[in-house]
This record gives sequence, C-alpha cells and structure tokens, in this order.
Amino acid sequence: MIMKEKLAQLPMCYSIGLMNYKGREYCVSASEERDGEIVMVDTETKKISKITGLAGGVMAIIPVPEQDGVFLAIQKFYPVFDSQEAEVVRCRISGEIGDIMAAEVKTVVHLPFVHRIALTGKAGARRLIAATLCGGKDFVDDWSRPGAVYEYQLDEEMQVRKTRTILEGITKNHGMYTYEKKGGSYILVSGAEGVWAIDGQCTVRKLCEEPVSDLCMYDVDGDGTDEMVCIVPFHGNAMKVLKRTSQGWACIAQEELSFGHAVWSGRCGDGTLLISCSRSGDKCTKLYRPVDTEVFGLEQMNADEGVGASNICVKETENSVVLYAANHEQGEVARYTIM
Repeated sequence: MIMKEKLAQLPMCYSIGLMNYKGREYCVSASEERDGEIVMVDTETKKISKITGLAGGVMAIIPVPEQDGVFLAIQKFYPVFDSQEAEVVRCRISGEIGDIMAAEVKTVVHLPFVHRIALTGKAGARRLIAATLCGGKDFVDDWSRPGAVYEYQLDEEMQVRKTRTILEGITKNHGMYTYEKKGGSYILVSGAEGVWAIDGQCTVRKLCEEPVSDLCMYDVDGDGTDEMVCIVPFHGNAMKVLKRTSQGWACIAQEELSFGHAVWSGRCGDGTLLISCSRSGDKCTKLYRPVDTEVFGLEQMNADEGVGASNICVKETENSVVLYAANHEQGEVARYTIM
C-alpha cells in the first residue's frame, strides 16, 4: 500500500532533508532556482514555514545533529551548471515557529561547482566532506577539467580550521552516501571514474571503476553482504544492483531509468525495498522488491508518475518506509508512506 500526501508547493524543488527543531521534526526542502524558496514543514501538523536568507540554487541540506535548528547547505549552484560562485553555508534558525523563519547564514567555504557534501565526526570535531562536479567550465558540456573531494576540519561554529584535498581527478560527481557498517562509518563518493570509500580518518580507497551517478549500499539479496545499488552513468538510464565478487563487482539486476536522479534501498516491513527516481521520460518514482527465483530479479511498481523527483529522504519505521521527495517536475514536496 502507498499513501501520498502533498506537503507544500515549491517550484523547481531540488534538495530535501529532515531536521529537528525545538523537539519537533521538520521536512526541509529548497529550490534550485535563483532566489528560490526554502520551506520547512512540520511532519506531524503539516504547518509550512518559509526560511529566508539564502540565495537559492540549494543542492544539499545537511542538519548538524548537536545544534538545534542548524544545517549546512550548498547554495548558488544554479541551472544549468552555473556554479562558479557556489559555496557551503551554515544556516541557523531561532525563535518560535512562524510563517517566516529568518535564517542566519554564514559562509563556511567558497567552493566553485561544489555539488555534494557530507558531515562526519563527532560534536566539536566535525569534518565536512565536499565534492565538486568539475574543476571549471567554459560551456555547459565542458568536462575537460576534473573536480576533487576536499576535507574541512570544522570548529563548533562550523567554521574551517584546516583544509586538505583528499581526492583529485573525479568528474560528474553526483553521489555521496554515508555508509554505516561494523567497524566504522564511511562516505562513498561517485563520479564518471568510479566509486571511492572515505573512512573516519579520511583515508580514500577506490571500490570500483563503474561510472556511477547516485548510490547506496544494502544487503538486497539477503546473503549477509551489502550490494551497491546505483544509477549509471551520470544522470543515467539504468539502475544497477552490483555485487562484490572475487573478480570485482558483478551486476545481478538492472532496471531502466530515464535521467535517473535518486536511489535508495533498505528494509520495509519484513522485506527489502528499492526506490528509483527518473526526471525525464515517465518521470516515475518506482518501487522494487526482490523476487525469490533461481535467478535474482526485481518486481517493479510505480509509486508515482510524472513527478520527476530530484532528491529523496527516507525514514524507516517498524512496519513501513516514509519517503520524502522533492518532486521537481511537479513543483511539490511530497510524502509517501509505503507499507
């Protein structure tokens, strides 16, 4: 069963996340357009507040867990790849919830073409991991200058204390996934040249050569080892389930996409669920469940059509999955409860 709720209208909505403030949970979503709006929606009451103070072109929203009402964001990354002025900012809201919430916005780092960020470490010793789409562009389809991945050591105010480059020679970065497993936490970064894992000490190890856009890790086939669920290539036309073997990574399932833009896999009730989002063609958000056959396969159904989700945020509950989606082509923030 799938239940959809439209939480807010938001033209060209792109980024989305969940944040706690004053003991309540909010879905925060932002537009990619210039001076685009940002909304925060109480996930219980559905009351909408508008956050002001940012410049639009918001590619990511990352809550700072130990600081109430504080999140990091990428801003000034405008369509199409007009991102020379892109930067990471710290945003802080304060006061009682109202129709308008003015954020205090402070630059963390100016980083042209920064496209994905993650926050790692512990309170007081946080690290920002930031990846750039490229090193620069002379025109939209210019990919001649590779991007890089950077580590920024932050103080308690989310200001940079120390900077270093941890990976160079990566283009078309679109995937960044925080991966918790026994033995530590890893951040996976993907691009046209493959996928890398960054551990808690920011040591980088290459996992595969597959040109990957977005990705996640989950034990899809239930054998005790996590598979890589990914979109290939950049903004690609396929979702693949890649399994690690002694010879490398092998594709055990593949599904067609159109301008694939987001994937997720995890537990839903007593089974495994996969989600993919296409931004062109049918613009569908699709669900897949593994099929118990001699040859591993996926059973597919549409959760929604014609919405073209840019990004998603997924919350697992005991018996369901709650999917928050920035439905770019419909200009709506939506919530799906999947049983």
